[in-house]
Amino acid sequence: MLSYEGIFFDNKTVELIHSLEINPLAKVNDEIHCTFKYHPNKVEIFNDIVGQTFEVFLIGYGNDGKNSGFSISFSDRLLPYYINYDEQNPSVLKVPHITASLAKDAVASDTKNLNFSPLEKPIKIIGKFGYWIKDENREYVSYEPYSLNKRR
Repeated sequence: MLSYEGIFFDNKTVELIHSLEINPLAKVNDEIHCTFKYHPNKVEIFNDIVGQTFEVFLIGYGNDGKNSGFSISFSDRLLPYYINYDEQNPSVLKVPHITASLAKDAVASDTKNLNFSPLEKPIKIIGKFGYWIKDENREYVSYEPYSLNKRR
C-alpha cells in the first residue's frame, strides 16, 4: 500500500541535514523526506515525476524538545504536486518541512507545528520524488510508478 509520497534524501544528504541540527534529539527519523501527500488517492499519485531528482532548499530550523526539523522551499514546478493539507484546516497547506530527529515519545507529524527560525542563508540539497510503501512484511521507498492494481 502506498502510505505517502514525497521527496526522499540519500545518506550523504541525511548526514548533512543532521549536521545542521542545533540540538539533535534521541530518535532519528526513519527515512528523511518531505511529505507531499499522506495516503494519496488515485488522482493524487504522481507517476509523472516519480524517480526524478529535485533541488530543495533548507530555509528554517525549529526544535521544541520533541521535534527537530527544517522548513524547506522548492521550485514552482513542484507546487502543483505539494498537496499536503492540514487535517484540522483542509484549505491550508502545511509548511513544507523535513523531520530530522524526535524525542522518544514524539511523532514526526508534529514537526509541522514548529516555529521555524530562518537560516542565515538557504542550503541547497537534492532529493528524489518517491513513494513510501508499506507491504505486509516490509516498508520501503520506491522510485517506480505505482499502480493501484498491484497485488497486495
